[in-house]
Amino acid sequence: EMNKYRSWCSLLFGYDWVGIPLVYTQVVTLAVYTFFFACLIGRQFLDTDQGYQGHDLDLYIPIFTLLQFFFYAGWLKV
Repeated sequence: EMNKYRSWCSLLFGYDWVGIPLVYTQVVTLAVYTFFFACLIGRQFLDTDQGYQGHDLDLYIPIFTLLQFFFYAGWLKV
Protein backbone atom coordinates (compact mmCIF):
# COMPACT_ATOMS: atom_id res chain seq x y z
CA GLU A 1 0.00 0.00 0.00
CA MET A 2 2.84 2.38 0.78
CA ASN A 3 4.46 1.68 -2.59
CA LYS A 4 1.15 2.32 -4.36
CA TYR A 5 0.75 5.61 -2.48
CA ARG A 6 4.33 6.57 -3.33
CA SER A 7 3.75 5.86 -7.02
CA TRP A 8 0.63 8.05 -6.99
CA CYS A 9 2.62 10.87 -5.38
CA SER A 10 5.36 10.53 -7.99
CA LEU A 11 2.71 10.68 -10.70
CA LEU A 12 1.46 13.97 -9.25
CA PHE A 13 5.01 15.23 -9.07
CA GLY A 14 5.36 14.49 -12.78
CA TYR A 15 2.48 16.86 -13.58
CA ASP A 16 4.41 19.67 -11.94
CA TRP A 17 7.01 19.61 -14.71
CA VAL A 18 4.47 20.53 -17.38
CA GLY A 19 4.27 24.32 -17.53
CA ILE A 20 1.34 26.31 -18.83
CA PRO A 21 2.43 28.51 -21.72
CA LEU A 22 2.13 32.24 -21.11
CA VAL A 23 -0.16 32.77 -24.07
CA TYR A 24 -2.92 30.67 -22.43
CA THR A 25 -3.07 32.95 -19.40
CA GLN A 26 -3.10 36.01 -21.65
CA VAL A 27 -5.96 34.64 -23.74
CA VAL A 28 -8.02 33.77 -20.66
CA THR A 29 -7.37 37.21 -19.15
CA LEU A 30 -8.46 38.89 -22.36
CA ALA A 31 -11.57 36.69 -22.51
CA VAL A 32 -12.59 37.54 -18.92
CA TYR A 33 -12.23 41.28 -19.43
CA THR A 34 -13.97 41.19 -22.83
CA PHE A 35 -16.84 39.21 -21.32
CA PHE A 36 -17.15 41.74 -18.50
CA PHE A 37 -17.31 44.73 -20.85
CA ALA A 38 -19.80 42.95 -23.11
CA CYS A 39 -21.97 42.20 -20.06
CA LEU A 40 -21.83 45.84 -18.99
CA ILE A 41 -23.24 46.89 -22.35
CA GLY A 42 -25.63 43.98 -22.84
CA ARG A 43 -27.21 43.88 -19.39
CA GLN A 44 -28.36 47.47 -19.24
CA PHE A 45 -31.98 48.15 -18.42
CA LEU A 46 -34.36 49.79 -20.86
CA ASP A 47 -35.32 53.44 -20.62
CA THR A 48 -38.29 53.76 -18.25
CA ASP A 49 -39.55 56.90 -20.03
CA GLN A 50 -40.40 54.83 -23.10
CA GLY A 51 -43.07 52.88 -21.18
CA TYR A 52 -41.95 49.31 -21.85
CA GLN A 53 -44.22 46.78 -20.13
CA GLY A 54 -42.58 44.80 -17.31
CA HIS A 55 -39.38 46.86 -17.26
CA ASP A 56 -39.97 49.24 -14.35
CA LEU A 57 -36.74 48.50 -12.49
CA ASP A 58 -33.74 50.67 -13.30
CA LEU A 59 -30.48 50.00 -11.46
CA TYR A 60 -27.53 52.31 -11.92
CA ILE A 61 -24.96 49.86 -10.54
CA PRO A 62 -25.02 46.36 -12.08
CA ILE A 63 -24.50 44.48 -8.81
CA PHE A 64 -24.68 40.93 -10.13
CA THR A 65 -22.48 41.70 -13.12
CA LEU A 66 -19.86 43.15 -10.77
CA LEU A 67 -20.09 40.10 -8.50
CA GLN A 68 -19.71 37.81 -11.49
CA PHE A 69 -16.65 39.75 -12.64
CA PHE A 70 -15.09 39.60 -9.16
CA PHE A 71 -15.58 35.83 -9.02
CA TYR A 72 -14.17 35.31 -12.53
CA ALA A 73 -11.21 37.62 -11.92
CA GLY A 74 -10.51 35.91 -8.58
CA TRP A 75 -10.73 32.53 -10.22
CA LEU A 76 -8.37 33.77 -12.92
CA LYS A 77 -5.79 34.77 -10.30
CA VAL A 78 -5.90 31.32 -8.73
